Amino acid sequence: MDKQIRLYLSIKLATETFKLNPEFLNETQQKELEHNVERLYHLQNRILSSDEAQSIVVSDTDIEQAYQTCVNQCESMSQFQVLMDVQDLTQDGLKSALKRELHCDKVLEKVSESVPELPRAQALEYYEKHKIDFSRGRTWKLSQILITINPEFEENHRENALERISKVRQQCNYVDFGQLALEHSECPSALEDGLLGWCEEGKLYPEIVEQLSGLDRDKVSEPIETEVGYHLIVCHDEKPPYVAPFDEVWPFLQERHNTRAKSFMQRQWMAQLTR
Repeated sequence: MDKQIRLYLSIKLATETFKLNPEFLNETQQKELEHNVERLYHLQNRILSSDEAQSIVVSDTDIEQAYQTCVNQCESMSQFQVLMDVQDLTQDGLKSALKRELHCDKVLEKVSESVPELPRAQALEYYEKHKIDFSRGRTWKLSQILITINPEFEENHRENALERISKVRQQCNYVDFGQLALEHSECPSALEDGLLGWCEEGKLYPEIVEQLSGLDRDKVSEPIETEVGYHLIVCHDEKPPYVAPFDEVWPFLQERHNTRAKSFMQRQWMAQLTR
């Protein structure tokens, strides 16, 4: 069963670290993976041998739910079984590895259950010093058609790109903007009829921001040149700058404090296991 557990850990770590299944890793990645698998395997052993682990129970329901979560990540049960076969994992092996993982998670949750509360005054002081982190600038809901400037392609030479975007702009008077975006735009948003969604001032080209102030709602702009090319912009909606009040931020700060405090307590506890 140890082999099955290591197989599970290999798949888990490979996909988390490299976004690939183990068989697709290069030699350097394989060596790193093998090292990390052994490290995690022995850490789990130490966690499960601890005094705290002895009173923890992982129920059959817990295991079945974790197993079903794995199954649900595939399109069908048959596809799931094919993947299991490719990885040499058995159903019993996977469930054993999941039980072990769940047991470790429950132990770590137990050793970090007494997190001290975040004092409201301390959180308020942090908020005042970092208020910019809880604010956003002026924001617009935009669609665009983009023709890029690229000297490597004749049709995207600056003068040709301008001519192309100008012709598209004329068509906007009688053809749906979304259809034109799908046909002509060189931006990935073309697949969404040109819709960019909500765009914050600091993340837009300044040339576009400058034109937005005088652009009527749902009207198509004239071609706007930026460093990447020519844009036709439609503004659907606008939100003013906003700074979230402390009472709105307070639950977020509490949650972040709890997450960080738990992680710290767990690391401290695990460090003692390795001594």
